[in-house]
Amino acid sequence: MSGLIVVGVDGSPTAQKAAQTAATLAAGIGARLHVICAYDRDRVAEVVGTGTDRWMLSTADEAAATAREVVRSLDVDGVEVTSAAATGKPGEALVGEAERHKATLIVVGNKRVQGITRVLGSIATTVAQHAPCDVYIAKTV
Repeated sequence: MSGLIVVGVDGSPTAQKAAQTAATLAAGIGARLHVICAYDRDRVAEVVGTGTDRWMLSTADEAAATAREVVRSLDVDGVEVTSAAATGKPGEALVGEAERHKATLIVVGNKRVQGITRVLGSIATTVAQHAPCDVYIAKTV
């Protein structure tokens, strides 16, 4: 099998585990791996400057850096890996990237949360309901 696996990361240990699971799956089936980090385009990550000069660092830059950092930490021998920042809430961003790149699989973690989405987690629930492809739930907790 070939194709593309999409996984989302946010810098957390659970997302790191999901990403490594995605990398292992990609190596096993001969797929490419696309690591994304979602961001909110309306949020400013940081305002920096010197003297009276000020500028805003985009959360897109921060998200792209997070995705690249995770890629560097993965054991991905023989796997073609790309990374990117993706706009939107994490679940929506994963589904959007999977649609845009015609992914064959999305990998999400089973991060525990409170309330109605407790069984899978809010991101996994959103992805499972709206994914254009198969979804793999990685045991991350």
